[in-house]
Formats: sequence, structure tokens, C-alpha cells
Amino acid sequence: MALGQRDASVLRRFEEFCALEGLRVDRALEDSDVIEAFLTIGCSTLRAHSRGTYRSTLRRLGGAPPTTRGFPASLAPAPYGEADLAALWSRAHHQTSRTRIANATVALAAMVDAGLRPRELAHLRAADVLRSRGRVRVRVRATPRLVPIEGHSAAVLVALAGQRDYLFRPNASVRDTKNLVGEIAASLGGDADDVTLSSGRCRSTFLCRHLAADTPLHELCALAGLIGVESLLRYARHVASAPQTKAALRARAARH
Repeated sequence: MALGQRDASVLRRFEEFCALEGLRVDRALEDSDVIEAFLTIGCSTLRAHSRGTYRSTLRRLGGAPPTTRGFPASLAPAPYGEADLAALWSRAHHQTSRTRIANATVALAAMVDAGLRPRELAHLRAADVLRSRGRVRVRVRATPRLVPIEGHSAAVLVALAGQRDYLFRPNASVRDTKNLVGEIAASLGGDADDVTLSSGRCRSTFLCRHLAADTPLHELCALAGLIGVESLLRYARHVASAPQTKAALRARAARH
């Protein structure tokens, strides 16, 4: 059975560890102690939530006994404030060419107000900007969903949709989209103290706004392409009114 990209990456790193330790991979996958040793020795440079992901992936692949031990979720990047967003939009609209302006503004609109991840930008096309009865929605192809979008961001995407097929860097491949977002972030740089464009902070802004607005949690997960409400915990910690534990998130989700 073919593995997904993340599973294959985790298994490859585990196989390298087993090779160094002289262990058979098939047996090591069934041994929870070996998996814990791998996380401690072979993944010491990873963040806590990444090690947790590695643990759950290896246990699922190898059928190792379940464990209650876990790593805490890391805090999500801080969301942007309104002043920071205003500064980013201003710099985006003052790029040196129409193409650069288009790429910068569509990246901001899609990541801040539609919650797209960098790789999802590569799929964004004019046909994905859906207009009906005065409403605008963005269709996300990579993780299928529809996201309502309003205001200036909606105007940016609607205008660009009338000019070209692919909205973000035409002909860009999914693989290099993250680097292209990095290039745009660098081009928006100003003085050393200026706010910088970060895809992580853009997505955090999207999620934290919805958490603060008390959007039903299952609906928010659907809008953001998340599997479970527990994934919202690392963002909820930036929002005082949001549930602050996984149990509290599940309880609120059950009430809607």
C-alpha cells in the first residue's frame, strides 16, 4: 500500500535510525520502547508537537500498543494585529510591478482571509472564486472546502479572477509555492522593525478571528481543512475567550 508523503518521510527517518542501531524496522515498529528511543535520540531537534506527530504515525504504521503519553501542542504563531495588516497591505499595493502587486495581494487575501496554506495557493484559479447573490467564496482544491471571504480581500480576488486563470504566480508548481511565498515575504520587507509577512501568522490570524467570533468549531475546522477540533488548541491559546484545553474544545463543539 502506497504511503502518503508525511508517512513516508517519518518512516524514512525511522529506518535511518534503525539502520544505525542495527534494528529490524518491522520489529522496531511494533516496539513502543524503540519508538520512544527514536523520538528522544533521533528527533531531539524537532518541536514537541512534531515528535507527537511522529509517535502517532509510527504507532499507526506498526500497530504498536496505544499510549497515553504525549507531547504538548506548541503555541501557534501570534496572529497579526490590525495595524500590522494595514502595513502589509500597504507594502503589497506598492510593489514595483503589476505582477508583483498581484502576487503579493492575492497571497495576503487568500492566506489571511481565506486561511489557505502556502501549498494550497498553487491550486488557486479564477474558477475557484465563486460569486453568488452578492457573496464571494473561495474553493480550495488541495483540501476540498469552500471558504466565504469578504471586504478588500474578496475585491482583490474577484478583480484578479477577471484577468488571469491562475491567481497566484501562474505556472508555479505546488512543490515550490512555499518558496515563492518566502520570496514575496522578502520583497515586502522594509526597515528592521517592520512587520514581516509570515504564512504561519496569516493562517493564525484567520483561525484566531473565527475563534474570537465564536464560529462553531466543527464549522471552523471545515473552513480551515482541519480534521478535529483538538487541532485548534494551539491557536485558541491566543484567544482569551476560546476553550483552553482539548476537553473544553470538544465540549464546546458538542454544544453546537
